[in-house]
Formats: sequence, C-alpha cells, structure tokens
Amino acid sequence: MAQVTLSAVRKAYGSVIAVHGVDLVIEDGELVVFLGPSGCGKSTTLRMIAGLETITSGTLHIGDRDVTKLEPKDRNIAMVFQNYALYPHKTIRENLAFGLRMHKMDRAEIDKRVSEASNVLGLDELLDRKPR
Repeated sequence: MAQVTLSAVRKAYGSVIAVHGVDLVIEDGELVVFLGPSGCGKSTTLRMIAGLETITSGTLHIGDRDVTKLEPKDRNIAMVFQNYALYPHKTIRENLAFGLRMHKMDRAEIDKRVSEASNVLGLDELLDRKPR
C-alpha cells in the first residue's frame, strides 16, 4: 500500500455540497474508519478515493502519484461495498479470486492470497459454497 493524501477534496452536485473540502493523510499501513451520520459524505469520500465519483475540486494522491482524474482501473485500489457485490453463480473462492484474475495475476499467487484472506475472515470451510 501507499500513503493516500486528500487535499481540499470537495464534491458538489449542482448547488448541493456533499463533501466540504477534506484534508486527510492516511499513512501506509494505517487503518482508518469513516464514521458519521447518514448523508455526511462518508461514502462519497470513499467513492472519490476509489474513482467512482469525480472530484469537484482538490487533489487526491496515492503515493507520489496524482490520481485525481484517473479512472478507477488505473488507481490499483479496491473498495468493498456495504451491500454485497458478489456473483451468486460463483463460489466464495471464485468471488475472492475474481479481482486478482482480472489483474492477470499468477494462479499460485491468487491461490495464496485467497487462502490468506479466507483464513483471516474465517471462511476456509465455506470456500466451495456459493454465497447466499
């Protein structure tokens, strides 16, 4: 991972300001939690970091790279949605591996990462089931 830096990041939908100018530095390896009432801009800020929302003004850096205007696929980051975004026809193992396969990662590395993630999440015995 790399440092993530938001500098005066703002999001407006016409005259409605959803995010009022966030200055934030998330250090490499640091865990950050966004907590607040509905409508305060948590999801919008995360969506801007992921590239799913355009930034109205301000800048976003990941490491030394300005990613403010980059497409989501070019940022090399991921976002987990509050509502599950799983493929119901794939097994849990296949769902966990999907993004890694899209990045054309080596099969052995995919297997290793899926195993590590399932172990941390306590999903080992469920890997061959389909989500439901």
